[in-house]
Amino acid sequence: MSATTDESAAAVEQEQELEHVHPLDEPATEATQTPEPVATRRSRGLGANRHLGSVVLSFLGVLGAYAAFDYVYYRTLGDGLTAYQGGEISDNVMIVAGVAAACLFVAAAAGRISALGPLLAGLVLGAGPCVWIVLDRASYVERANDIPEIWSHTSFGLVGAGAVLYPAVAGLLIGAAVAGRWRRITS
Repeated sequence: MSATTDESAAAVEQEQELEHVHPLDEPATEATQTPEPVATRRSRGLGANRHLGSVVLSFLGVLGAYAAFDYVYYRTLGDGLTAYQGGEISDNVMIVAGVAAACLFVAAAAGRISALGPLLAGLVLGAGPCVWIVLDRASYVERANDIPEIWSHTSFGLVGAGAVLYPAVAGLLIGAAVAGRWRRITS
């Protein structure tokens, strides 16, 4: 009889042990060796290429617009001052004026890539010449006349129109850069 009580006592102990063993209370398994993580290079996006592309696009857009405005200025207010005397403005002049506006649009739209492009183009190609005209107009006219003549003119056409055009370009591009920057902060 003692054998059956011993067996039943052992069975009760095993049942109690099984009841008290929770899956998280089980002994830990042996740790396996994990391979060392491979160092992966984290991509930071386009980075400098984005900024450089925006700067190049803005500068080329503004320079293209200046060349087109030079053409428009001399074809409209050239030898006979046709616009002042009631003369007609040709279709070619209006088309080139539209091209100049499109070039300025491209320069301002480069702010969607990076605000640095329109900001630098507005400062260097808009505000810079503005300040130069205000501080020393004679040296500005002298240097502007040294620029190679694109359309076989006697002088560079933006000498006369620069007092109006440069502040407009500066305002457009600096405004596009600042507006793009504030839009990203508030979003």
